[in-house]
Amino acid sequence: MEQPSSSSKVAVEYFDPYGVFPLLSPGLLARLPLQNLHWESHSGPLRSISSLYIDLISSEQTSNPSSAVDATPTRPDYRGVKSENSAIGGDDGFRTQNLGKIAGENAEEQTGLPKSATKSRRHQIPGLRQTPYLKVFLLRCDDNDAYKATARRDVREWIKEYTPPTTSTAKLNAQENHDAYEWLVLHVIVPNTAAATQPRSISRVESGSGASTDKTAAARWRGGGSQTILDKLRADFNSSSRLATDHCAQIRIGVNDVPYEMLPRVVPAIPGSYTETPQENESAWADLILKFKELILASFDMRVGQYEEDIRERDAQRALPGWNFCTFFVLKEGLARGFESVGLVEDALVGYDELSVGLDSIIREQSLEGSGPEHGGSFLPYTEELKVVVDRAKAAVLRDAGAESDAAEQTINLQAGEDDVDEIALNAAKKRYRELILANNISVFDFRCYVFARQLSLLLRLANAWSSQEELLTKLKEQRESSLRGLASRFPASPASDDPENLTVLSEICKRSMDFIASISSIARDDLWATQGYSPHGENEEPPRERDLSLIHIIDNIVSSFTFSVAQQILAQTSTNALPIPPTFLAPPSSKLGTDGQEPKVAIPEPKTMMHPARSSSLAVRSRSGEPSITGSFPSDRRVSSVPDQTRGVPASSTFLKAGLEELAAQRAGLYILSRNILERVGRARDWSVGWAEVAKFQYGVAADMDEIDLSYEEATKTSEDKPGFTTNSTPILHGIESRLLRVAVDSQDDYYRLYETLTDKALRHYKVASHTQSAEASMADLAVFKFHLTDYAAAASYFYQIWPSYNDGGWTQIELSMLVMYAECLKQLQQKERYVRVVLILLSKAAAAEKERNTAKSSFKFGPNHIHHEEIVPPEPYLAELLRIVKTLPQPVVVPLQSLFSQVEVQGSLRYHPSQDSFALQLQLRYLLSEAFTIDKVKVRMTAVAGDTSKEIWLENDEPLLCKQGNVKVLVQSNSTISATYAVTYISLHASNMVLKYEHGATGHTASQDSLFLKCPRLLVYQQSDAFDIKLFAAKYMHLARNHSLEIELSSGWNDVLNGKLYIRPATAGLRLQTSEAKVVSGSLDLSRTSEVSVIRFNKFGTGSFVKIRIPFNLEHDVDDIALKLEIAYTTDKGDFFFAASPCMSVVLPLGVNVQDVFKHKAVFSRFTITSATSRPLRLLSTKLEDSEVFHAECGTGITRPVMIYPRQSASMLYKITKSNLQTISSPRTPGRTKSSLALVLHYVVLQEEIDNSVMQSLKEALGDIPLRSYVRLVVPTVLAELRTRMTTYDIERIAVLSEVSTEALSHVQWKEHFNGLGRTDDSDEDIPTLLDDRVQLWQQENPRIPLLPIVLDEATIESSRTIFIPVEIPSVTAVHTADIKILGDALKSGVVPHSQPIPASLTINWTKIWDTKAQQEQLATLPRIEHIDFVYELSAPADMWLIGGQRKGHFRLPGDQMESKGTLSFPLVLIPVREGFLPYPSLEIQPSFITKVIQSKSPRSPAEAPVEETAVTCETDYKNAGETIRVISDAVKTTVSLDASGPQGGAMLLESHRRYVNQQVST
Repeated sequence: MEQPSSSSKVAVEYFDPYGVFPLLSPGLLARLPLQNLHWESHSGPLRSISSLYIDLISSEQTSNPSSAVDATPTRPDYRGVKSENSAIGGDDGFRTQNLGKIAGENAEEQTGLPKSATKSRRHQIPGLRQTPYLKVFLLRCDDNDAYKATARRDVREWIKEYTPPTTSTAKLNAQENHDAYEWLVLHVIVPNTAAATQPRSISRVESGSGASTDKTAAARWRGGGSQTILDKLRADFNSSSRLATDHCAQIRIGVNDVPYEMLPRVVPAIPGSYTETPQENESAWADLILKFKELILASFDMRVGQYEEDIRERDAQRALPGWNFCTFFVLKEGLARGFESVGLVEDALVGYDELSVGLDSIIREQSLEGSGPEHGGSFLPYTEELKVVVDRAKAAVLRDAGAESDAAEQTINLQAGEDDVDEIALNAAKKRYRELILANNISVFDFRCYVFARQLSLLLRLANAWSSQEELLTKLKEQRESSLRGLASRFPASPASDDPENLTVLSEICKRSMDFIASISSIARDDLWATQGYSPHGENEEPPRERDLSLIHIIDNIVSSFTFSVAQQILAQTSTNALPIPPTFLAPPSSKLGTDGQEPKVAIPEPKTMMHPARSSSLAVRSRSGEPSITGSFPSDRRVSSVPDQTRGVPASSTFLKAGLEELAAQRAGLYILSRNILERVGRARDWSVGWAEVAKFQYGVAADMDEIDLSYEEATKTSEDKPGFTTNSTPILHGIESRLLRVAVDSQDDYYRLYETLTDKALRHYKVASHTQSAEASMADLAVFKFHLTDYAAAASYFYQIWPSYNDGGWTQIELSMLVMYAECLKQLQQKERYVRVVLILLSKAAAAEKERNTAKSSFKFGPNHIHHEEIVPPEPYLAELLRIVKTLPQPVVVPLQSLFSQVEVQGSLRYHPSQDSFALQLQLRYLLSEAFTIDKVKVRMTAVAGDTSKEIWLENDEPLLCKQGNVKVLVQSNSTISATYAVTYISLHASNMVLKYEHGATGHTASQDSLFLKCPRLLVYQQSDAFDIKLFAAKYMHLARNHSLEIELSSGWNDVLNGKLYIRPATAGLRLQTSEAKVVSGSLDLSRTSEVSVIRFNKFGTGSFVKIRIPFNLEHDVDDIALKLEIAYTTDKGDFFFAASPCMSVVLPLGVNVQDVFKHKAVFSRFTITSATSRPLRLLSTKLEDSEVFHAECGTGITRPVMIYPRQSASMLYKITKSNLQTISSPRTPGRTKSSLALVLHYVVLQEEIDNSVMQSLKEALGDIPLRSYVRLVVPTVLAELRTRMTTYDIERIAVLSEVSTEALSHVQWKEHFNGLGRTDDSDEDIPTLLDDRVQLWQQENPRIPLLPIVLDEATIESSRTIFIPVEIPSVTAVHTADIKILGDALKSGVVPHSQPIPASLTINWTKIWDTKAQQEQLATLPRIEHIDFVYELSAPADMWLIGGQRKGHFRLPGDQMESKGTLSFPLVLIPVREGFLPYPSLEIQPSFITKVIQSKSPRSPAEAPVEETAVTCETDYKNAGETIRVISDAVKTTVSLDASGPQGGAMLLESHRRYVNQQVST
């Protein structure tokens, strides 16, 4: 698995007897750390180590051999030089400290002479010391002779000394495996030596520049021999096995890499000598690095295997007596440190987690077992350093009290630090923890701190935290600078890792730290009490009540200081630039706030104390997070601000949400809150408050009257009074606070407040990043209360403005009320009236809600201890009076929900109608919740229709002042508007000063259930009283089809004496256009005033009991069946102004249809009028009349003597004869102008539905004539008629037309009570009015199962009251009317019988007339163009099997165009030959006009031939007199002889003889 960049380091020991390490180190250090190592685990998958750092350690036996005479006599001692990866003295958290050395103690200086080869004594507990994984012998051998003489012996002796013996016992092998290592001989070739001219190996002479491949030349090396030095080393010291590891390597040093004084004398070049290329040099270095990897992993594998075996063995002995957890801990920690050394940090962390769980288990077992022999080892009862701290603090308290103390004044911290580094509370290098653990001389407190410090170190490395990287880079720089100046600088330093920090692991660190602080604080407290002889688990110890107050304060201070330091350390070590912390939320002082209470964008002053000192380092690794961090010390001589730079935003690379970012921000915010709570606890001892203590005075009720009392604190106070040297006064005790930051904060109240504010702000900003909205709001609430406590009202107001809605939604009633009280006080001080009004209204609404809850609790009859009686939760201050005073000064009215101050509104009873007045009233009952009374100036109520047209509204008002006191308040509102419908109250508003308390049904934020609980309103039915003002709409009884249609509006004043009024007429049908300007009174008397307003009719005096009909023309853009109007009338009487509205509808469909058929004769026209019902309902025709015109006269036969019922499938016909009125007048010339020629058909009729309605209405009015129910006539009658129309079928209506009676059986099952709901109860007898009406209508139906129609008598009054329709009748203009007649000539004319097949002479006579050409007559009178002549064509036709027509069967004739010749006769001869016997009809005749007719312009200056020719329409009618007549045709034979002999030649009948008949011969029998 891939590991992040870490400070993994293993020790590699080098033996440099020839002093060549300074020449080798620049090239070697530049290639470190080792990259991409892979180790096969014994019990897990393949482990991958991305980078492994090497700590090059010089051997204690390094010396300059006597044979190295060529080396420079005087050169610096490089034995103390470490590699780039070596660590400074002491345990730095990356490797194990040396046993027996104090942390940070330098190693003993080594002399330049060689020491005897003596092995160091191995500890019996493995893992307690650091041993190298690899030992390297640095060999300098300049030629083969030197190798034979001295080098081989030195290498052999070194291998013999440091290589484990080949034969040893199993126990010895186990000990050896714990410190297993590998060895390597590295031959370093210095330039200008004979060895530099040799290739690496004779077996493969590498070709390069200047290299010779000739074997003879290769033998001429300086020093002779056939093998290179590397070959000799491999042959002498490598194993002969083929799979054996190669332990020899060779590196050549370049001439530029050796200082001049260290170069040997120049050796003359040997012909054919070897020169190494750069590629070969890199290959040699790669081979060396590869050997380092393989050898180190081999030794690591042996160590891990041995450790795991030993751990399994020791763990199996856990249940045996004498098993010691501390010894087991050191052993298993050795394995964990081994994993850590090679970069397997996760495996190391797992080991420490297991050890932590084991430690908890041992401590738990020992606490349960009691005081007997402790299994697993024993721990110290307390920490000695804590005892010293407590004693020193006690001495300081006595000294402050004036008593002497013998206690030592030494300075010591919780973990025995010596300098500023002790400010880091958790540091595994502060004490020799491992030695203490091994000696069983450690307390539980120290043990826990050490284990968590190690876990923290590993987690920081696993997270790639900046703290672990920075410490490593500091050491790397230090080690590099210790190399030779001018050598190491030739190679670039290893760059710092650019791997990002793992935010998820950083959040895990914070989470573990929170758990650790919670547990270690309890352990530290018990440890501190144990230093004074108190044991939390002891049975015979002094009880806690004997503890003095000063000691309690000291222990609290020590624990608080330690936990505060731990929290600050974790915050510093987990800070990262990846957190996009927003700018500070701290509000500036009030002097810098605007008048609106909002903070400008300015930075807050820097706090006096130092919150988190910034790291001072010479390494510019990368920019740190905006939050300063704790890294080592807290300088006491300077203090900086902890507020981050407000210009810092989200980093450019953090545009997306990184994994673990929100979790890390939330955990860090928790640590800030923990630090702030510790600070608050310490400040509470000095009676410093941050505001929440003062919040209690704003909380009212039983809960607010209870104070929390610490009984142990009280007993300790009483006991401490009896002890000498201690006092129980309120002087704060600060001794025991070791944290410099915390100590500085509690030295001054300003610094205390500044630190509290800063910590809260940091927590708030972190919660914002973590998207923890509620926690962020809680932190902002802390800041608001804090600012209010400091009387910084502007800043507090800005915070309260943002956070109180969350408490409103969350149900924090007490806290919310307290905040509202403080917020209101802030706004009052800042003179922000509008915002103050809003806040006080909310405060009052909360008080009203509490009162409502209390009333609900009382009404629910809850008894017992669980029933809580709520006291008044709002201070008895005149908020409402002050509110009304301020509201008057505001420019706009303040709208407040009615529910905020009232718990319920109830509509009592139903509508109360006023007698002799068109108005009604409604009584409301409101329950007021507050104890403070106020005056209501006006009440407005709106009723909205709940059925039908829901846009109908009626407003009710009460303008009289009303005093509103706590409890039920009754108010009576009234209205002078009447709009019939069923209503419900949907709006209520109370006006007091400039404040409006409003309730609106169905408004946003209110559910239907909430509305029904707040407002109890029955259905309210608004109707017209029987004598109230009324408006009705009718279709006009007089209808002329040639004119605009009209409608009639009937006004009835009833009991009102109207002074003036205004009628608004608005169409409710699309396309309807009303011509109100042409309105006129057709019935009654009313003075209409002309006005320019559209659709408005004004009128003046309209007395009591008056009726009037107004006719208004209208037209429609498209055909519709019904039209609707919106009629509204506002009228004034001596009792006030009133309003009435209605939306009537009427049918505009013509109830009848008329068809006409004209028959033209020579002197008259016969017209037949067919009258039908245009609807599915019958109508009654009373009379008909065809009125004459100036041109025509109409005559009718027998008229209508009684009403005629016309059904949809049964029509009526009327025949009229029309003649010209005066022929001489028409034919004589007249002055130009048109003559009225159209007639008018006048029909008087009655629609059957109107008869039915009138009959039922009259019957119902008689039934409801009683005084109690008479006022409901206008409600009941339309309802019954509507139900009757709905339930009647076409069959029922036809049955009524036949029987002249209406059956009411269809109304027997109607639930009339549902139609009358909302009328309430009677005032006198308290009876339900809908029930009374239901009973009365049912009784009427039972008494009148059949209602006869009103009788109709045909007299003038009936005709006048009926509906009349005028239909214009136009006589078609016909150019010519032809009367044609075929006359038989000769004898056939006398007898009427003609022979068969004989020609019959005949004559076609055509008489024509133009008296029916009314159009031509009008044109002639108007001197229009004159027609020259008119051409016609006639054609006789007959079936071929009847007639053969001879003569002019198709002819053309011309009539004169002059109207002076209006008639004439034409005759045409014919021959008819009948071809069939019988009665044959005359041939048919058809006369048609010609297609083209010439027209000559009169008064034209040109001749008729030059006049233009135009086409004009010519029509004609033919009166064919022979139509329907027949001629008898008989046979022409008198005598016929026929043979019937079948034997003849033809075999059948045969004509033998025939005699012809003469036409003039008499027919004889």
